[in-house]
Amino acid sequence: MWPGEGNVMRVAQFLVLIFSIACFAGIDYALSQNLSPLPGSIEGRVVDAETGAPLQGAHVFLSGTKSGAVTNHAGRYRIQNASPGTYRLVFSIIGYGRTASQLTISPGQNQIVHAKLNPVIYELGEIYAGNLDERWERHLERFTRQFIGETEMADSVKILNPEVLRFETRWWGRFTAEALAPLQIENRALGYLITYYLDDFYHSGIRTRWDGDPLFIEMTPESEEQARYWEENRRESFYGSIRHFFIALTEGRTEEDGFVIYNLRRETYGYSPRNKFRTSADRLVSETDKDFLSNVRFNGRIEILYTKAPETIDYIRWARDIRRSPLRYQTSYLELNDRYITIDPDGEVQQTYGATRFGYFAYHRFADKTPRDYRPEGF
Repeated sequence: MWPGEGNVMRVAQFLVLIFSIACFAGIDYALSQNLSPLPGSIEGRVVDAETGAPLQGAHVFLSGTKSGAVTNHAGRYRIQNASPGTYRLVFSIIGYGRTASQLTISPGQNQIVHAKLNPVIYELGEIYAGNLDERWERHLERFTRQFIGETEMADSVKILNPEVLRFETRWWGRFTAEALAPLQIENRALGYLITYYLDDFYHSGIRTRWDGDPLFIEMTPESEEQARYWEENRRESFYGSIRHFFIALTEGRTEEDGFVIYNLRRETYGYSPRNKFRTSADRLVSETDKDFLSNVRFNGRIEILYTKAPETIDYIRWARDIRRSPLRYQTSYLELNDRYITIDPDGEVQQTYGATRFGYFAYHRFADKTPRDYRPEGF
């Protein structure tokens, strides 16, 4: 089947549905509403870059969160309850090019961020041209494994509009993907509907990288049993994750949370498990000019053991190490691509590709990702 104009309409309808649910869930989108003060807020105006006319119905959200807004008739928006941290603030509306602003929100701060969006004319025949043949199907399967992942959660995650994806391969093993429209993803393991604006996807050798802007909307459970199931899975996804590790590291509670850290020194032919020593947050973390941000710096590679959960059989298969039994703890590794990385209170890394992860951190991909504003009860 050849994708056509109907696909664009379905994407637009899905976006409207997503943001309607968000608004009914309590997202503030009118400046006239008088809500009690929250940790931080962002407000501003969105206009047409050519005419200066206000854009009503533009979607504005903090990437990776459940926090968003829709502009009113004057093109104005307001997002409240923004926890301190570093974010990308994304602006999007059908018929205009998407744009994003980098910002850092301090405790109690109200930021003013305006946006000018440029009109975009889409040639539907060109955008959706292409034969979605068996080769494309194989590429989609490969992309799904590498982006969504191969964990138990991944079996319950579905890309609802895969036809917007285009792939490119090279003989030396490079595999890239682009999305001609936002990906609509349903995660029935964690209970989220996600709109994902894919900016970059690249795989070569054993390394995969991607970048984009997701907006999470909580699904409505059909029963108390389903609500408990989703919460249990969310807790499982959070604990032992790279975000959990960074929060524990910057708050000085790694041992309490079950993490043991070693520093591995590089040798002539890589890293040896014999050339490592125990390290701690005191050696890895330093302050920045903002007391709610932390820098993490180390030489070589760090090994992170999470002692409160064992390895799974699925991980052993993914790691192609099936000749051994699962260990009683999970092992991950980190290497820095910059001199240091900056971590905010949500455990998010400010530099997009500041670090490379291996082991369990790499095994957990988008299927296991919770919104950055999610915390398990009691954490």
